[in-house]
Amino acid sequence: MLLYRTPLTRKGDDLHPVLLWIAYGTVLLFFTLIVGCSPVTSTIQLTPAARAELDAILTTLQVRYDLTGSLKTQMIVRIEEGEQREELRELLWYKKSEKGGELLHIQAMGGFNEPRGVAIANQDENQFLLRLLNEQRAYIGPLSDGVLREIFGIDLRVSDVLSAIFANPFLDRRTEGFTSVESSGTKFILTRPGVKSGHVETVTLYVREDEPRVTEWHIHDENGVLQQRAAFSDYREVSGILRPHKVEIERPLEQTRVAVNITKVELNVEINDSKFDVAPFLGDNVEIIPLSELAE
Repeated sequence: MLLYRTPLTRKGDDLHPVLLWIAYGTVLLFFTLIVGCSPVTSTIQLTPAARAELDAILTTLQVRYDLTGSLKTQMIVRIEEGEQREELRELLWYKKSEKGGELLHIQAMGGFNEPRGVAIANQDENQFLLRLLNEQRAYIGPLSDGVLREIFGIDLRVSDVLSAIFANPFLDRRTEGFTSVESSGTKFILTRPGVKSGHVETVTLYVREDEPRVTEWHIHDENGVLQQRAAFSDYREVSGILRPHKVEIERPLEQTRVAVNITKVELNVEINDSKFDVAPFLGDNVEIIPLSELAE
């Protein structure tokens, strides 16, 4: 389904690129995996040495996430959907709150650096907000795995947001049940069942100086058709933590490509919780549309 055919977007609407990016960004940004149960698939038995090596890689990826209490990034986002091409500037704030929740705020900026669209995911308050500044509309409702399905007609999981931000497909704890683990020198290819029944995920990574780098993440359906490809590159150390500065996402069936170039990133900086408060975006002159109405 092309995003401009959903309830919030119309062909010719100048907010289309903003909505498209927020859809992939509030999630990714991230990763449009279908919610469902993983199929029962025969798994391989790794030798103790191979399992230990794999566990070391997964632990390093997890530690990068654990050590990141907050994140601020500036991004140039290029979007291709069929014959349409757009470029936007995005700002992203992420924080682990003192209450244990995770907070995300994304802004899409216009040509004169004015905010055009805002998305906030506040796990502490169990709220998701999408505010269209040019149209004085705000969509708000409980934060859930299906929240963007109600808006855009695409199933998204909350955990996929983190997986993309941290270049770690294993933050959803699916670290068992691999059907294939191949290694050749510093290159590793891991295969596991997808989230939707019949789907297969392949994760490619390289280990250099004991630092793993996830480079590719492919998702194929039961017929072997590529559903989504994500690529991470230009890894650089930021405050002692290795992070990619380029991300590409491709969904061939929807003829959609998203390329993200990180122009600035700051880790573990002070971000006030008010940055993730939805109240400032719900003034008296704003039309507030509950997500439950979209579901109806």
